[in-house]
Amino acid sequence: MNTMALLTDGFQKVEVFCTEHNIAKVQAGPNQICPKCAINLVEFQNKNRQKEIDQMVREKHFAGAMLPERHAESGFKNYTVQHAGQKNSLNQSISYAKNILIGVKNNFVMVGKTGVGKTHLSCATARTLLNKGMYVRYITSEEMAQKIMRAWDKDTKDASERSVIYEFTQYDLLILDEYGLHDRDKRLELVHKVLYARYDAMKPTMLISNFTLAELQKDLGDRLWSRFQQGGLTVVECNWADQRLGQVGGGV
Repeated sequence: MNTMALLTDGFQKVEVFCTEHNIAKVQAGPNQICPKCAINLVEFQNKNRQKEIDQMVREKHFAGAMLPERHAESGFKNYTVQHAGQKNSLNQSISYAKNILIGVKNNFVMVGKTGVGKTHLSCATARTLLNKGMYVRYITSEEMAQKIMRAWDKDTKDASERSVIYEFTQYDLLILDEYGLHDRDKRLELVHKVLYARYDAMKPTMLISNFTLAELQKDLGDRLWSRFQQGGLTVVECNWADQRLGQVGGGV
């Protein structure tokens, strides 16, 4: 039975016609309604409800990503391009986002001095994926280490640590910013555990650092650097001045 039949079955038709659809209205309680108008109203309400649900999901995804407030509106379109280096960084970031959307699971490294636009591009990548319903998490390496260490306060240290590391493996993309600015020794080990876990789970990671590429390779170590390259690695070196100081740059 179709929707029109469901709405008319059991209702008494009245000698009043809908001026829009030229069909007889039916008596529904004290009201006379056009079945087709009723269908259109239900469909309109359902579409609006779906829009509300989609918006709620989108807002939840964005909130869960924990993007810095300063970069809440950072996108590819408002990234400043003033020279070839910035153009290359932008194009590489856009290509990386597109690849993840089609299921490619390789890693991305962006290195360079502070203020050259690394975080802007990483957040633009995040926003692109979030808008497509994917799960992304932005975090600095120090914040990550601190979160794992706070889990040690629970009863079973090893289990609590594993649960936090497992949490970081669930995101479609992890953006690890300010790599290398964490305190050393134990914190470095914790950050590396997350990177190893994401490698094992075949999940892509975007690693952002103020290190030079050589310094980053040394800090990650041969084993982790080798794994980080598996499946293809995109490397972007941002070798230009800090825009925050009023020099040529690519966004903050």
